[in-house]
Amino acid sequence: MSVIDHDRLGRWYDRIPPRGAWRAAGGLIAFGLLAQRSLAGAIAVLVAFAVAEVVFDAADLD
Repeated sequence: MSVIDHDRLGRWYDRIPPRGAWRAAGGLIAFGLLAQRSLAGAIAVLVAFAVAEVVFDAADLD
């Protein structure tokens, strides 16, 4: 018998906004950096969000 109430605990990513919101945020940040003529920064943001999505998928292997 477990002392943790699994019904209330839920998954850790239930508290994180949906992927569409994360993609939109990454796109807006990259667009803002491109507007400031920071190509390296925009590419870094896109790579960071892509890596985060891969990590998210890897963590969701139930």
